[in-house]
Amino acid sequence: MIRINLLPAQAIAQVSSKRKEIGLAGGIFVTALLVVVAAHLLQSSQLSEVNKTLDKLEGQLTTIRKQNQDLEKMERQKKELEDKLRVINLLTSPQRRAASVHVLDDLSSSTPEFLWLTEYTENRGVAQIRGKAIDNQTIASFARNLSSSPYFRNVEIRETQQEAQTIAPRTQPGKNAAKETTASSVMMTKFLIEAAVNYGSRTETAANVQGDKSTSSGKKEEEKKIPVKAATAAAASKAGKD
Repeated sequence: MIRINLLPAQAIAQVSSKRKEIGLAGGIFVTALLVVVAAHLLQSSQLSEVNKTLDKLEGQLTTIRKQNQDLEKMERQKKELEDKLRVINLLTSPQRRAASVHVLDDLSSSTPEFLWLTEYTENRGVAQIRGKAIDNQTIASFARNLSSSPYFRNVEIRETQQEAQTIAPRTQPGKNAAKETTASSVMMTKFLIEAAVNYGSRTETAANVQGDKSTSSGKKEEEKKIPVKAATAAAASKAGKD
């Protein structure tokens, strides 16, 4: 069959040109789409690698933090052990043992008559001394005696409290042994004294005390004036006679 092209040559050229443009546009679109897809795949791969690296670094950071906590704990334990060893060495040193004997000796020699010590405790160089006395003047005398010791400094009376001390009845010897004296009570004053304990050598501590006395005589006079309650010696004597 014979076909006859009735379109003019210019129209044929335009149709052919449009087909080429459409094909070129389609190729460009496909190419651009392939580029976008490839870029997306590349970014997804890079993001996945970054996430893996981040997870790895976070794991390492957690391990480092745990190791740091363990190290800090070991440092604290080391410091505690060093402090305990320092205290043990201090307590077991010949100087400390000798000083402890002198401290107890001065404590005993400073105790006046009609005063009895019931408790002595020491914590971090501060001693707490508890006891009973017949009156407040006796307690003040005891505090002054401690102040003159080279091993006790900053002696202060913290508490005083009066209480009745019951004396147990005594049995009269003899044939009529069943006869007993009646119980009596005496007013006593409980006290609490705090003082700083100095475990230096006796010569050094005595020199320091002497220097403090010469440079601060006014302050020493004030320390001697320890506030106490009114004396109860008359009441105690009367109760004792009863």
